[in-house]
Amino acid sequence: MKVAYSILKRFVPNLDCPAEKIAEILTSQGFVIESITSAADTFSPNLTAATIVKRKSGILYDVCTVQIKDRQYEVKCEKWGILDIGKRVIVNPIGDLISTQPLRNQRIPEKEEFFIEIPATIKAEEGELISPHIIGEDWVFDVEITANRGDCMSIIGLAREIATGLDLEYQIPSQHLDVDDSISNFQASIDDQDLCPFYSGRLAKNIKIQPSPWWIVRELYLLGQRPINQVVDVTNLVMMETGQPLHAFNTSGISDQKIVVRRAKNNESLITLDGIERKLTNNMLVIADANRPVAIAGIMGGYESEVSPDTQEVFLEAAIFTGSQIRKTARELGLRTEASARFERGVDPGSVFYASERALCLLKEIDPSIKILKDWVVSGEAVSSEPEIEFSSSWVEEIMNCKIPLEKMQAVLTKLGFVLLSQPNNSIIRVKVPSWRPDVRQPIDCAEEIGRIFGYDHIRSQIPSFPFDPGNPRRELLWEGVLRNHLRSIGLKECVSLSLTSQVNCDLLGIPFADVIRVLNPLSQDHVILRPDLIISALDIIKTNIARGRENFGFFEYGEVFSRTDDSDNP
Repeated sequence: MKVAYSILKRFVPNLDCPAEKIAEILTSQGFVIESITSAADTFSPNLTAATIVKRKSGILYDVCTVQIKDRQYEVKCEKWGILDIGKRVIVNPIGDLISTQPLRNQRIPEKEEFFIEIPATIKAEEGELISPHIIGEDWVFDVEITANRGDCMSIIGLAREIATGLDLEYQIPSQHLDVDDSISNFQASIDDQDLCPFYSGRLAKNIKIQPSPWWIVRELYLLGQRPINQVVDVTNLVMMETGQPLHAFNTSGISDQKIVVRRAKNNESLITLDGIERKLTNNMLVIADANRPVAIAGIMGGYESEVSPDTQEVFLEAAIFTGSQIRKTARELGLRTEASARFERGVDPGSVFYASERALCLLKEIDPSIKILKDWVVSGEAVSSEPEIEFSSSWVEEIMNCKIPLEKMQAVLTKLGFVLLSQPNNSIIRVKVPSWRPDVRQPIDCAEEIGRIFGYDHIRSQIPSFPFDPGNPRRELLWEGVLRNHLRSIGLKECVSLSLTSQVNCDLLGIPFADVIRVLNPLSQDHVILRPDLIISALDIIKTNIARGRENFGFFEYGEVFSRTDDSDNP
């Protein structure tokens, strides 16, 4: 999970400490910092300011001429991606653009999707490198998120952790969504509730595909994402902010305005957004329309329903998929995405609507002419499990082996999103677990949360103490020891032999067949009976020693023998 210092400041306004301090805080709270890199390294060092001076219309694309000082370059560009003549834009002239002077051997380079407009606040001249102007002093953290902390696969989650560690306040973007009174005809249904407990969507009309504003483009680059257009960029940015993956369908690619969440049929296939045809099986979950799959659920959308330059309506999906199912499908297809990484860890059922509304608000902010239909298309239920847990502050201190003020315990849990149900001065703490923490279910989990924020370095190390009672040996064991010591003292050797013997040995001693206890599945004929008398083992030992030429020796054996009791089969 990548996040930039400047992005964190949007969520923690009072954040003002070195990047190393933030890394130290996250590390002490159980996160691994893979790297801290300068934000300038995430941008091409050749990004240069240019001015659009000419535009020629084509059938599939337009050709735009840009001016960099005394030279001009031609670039193919999507029709929706060219700004007005006179606008200052960002270009990369090294290797990508070919000068139109002289015209001999002139060629048109590969097309660009869109131009990024330079904000008016940046005073960069034509030909000047703009990275120092637009990046400034910024740092990007690459944080490793463990499988049980899906809540931190988001900027909000990391901001919450940092704010708690530094005792600061954090905030999430607020939104007010102006909706249109039109009613959507879209319908959604779920065939496999165990794989998709909740599915929702909302329709946005009057879309005009365009480049995203610079602040979104900048943040996506810092987060390791590639800007595409304002619709896709907003869904990606909100996913990074909230941890809730979103997907925008081009409604022209959905038949009968119908969404069905179902298992794929054997031999079905889908061309995904990366242009690769994927063979599907009935172990995979898909988003389908009335006729065919249009997306692989929780992983990647389909090519035929992608947002394209001529898109005018989008259906914005926000759903909950079972993590184990997404993990299996991603592994089987060899296709792991940012969305699947979040569904695998589990998303917050309480933030599904928030994420969807956040994305729609951003789209409306970019283009106020967009119409957001008022009704949600919903199937299933987003169940938020928020158990209540009770424990005592003294128990936490005993577990942590250190003194922790009651107020500190309550403050830590409150900042992490837990709802305090007990009175502030009550040593018995009772909290409600937030919906984004499915890993907290027992009092010991709450103790761990308090300990990692309070600081593991406060815990005193000591050897565990426990009562030990060696006990007193039984009387018969004491006599056994006396007997063993006496026999050894007069020169006898103690033998230990197997407690199994053969039927032949029992016959030689005249032991009745009915008195012995037989083994049901013997390994050999020499080990078919539990010995009824120690003399059998003694005779075997004598026989073995005499056969080896040793005729003058003494030995003893102390062991168990087996016989039937009360005419039963049990020994």
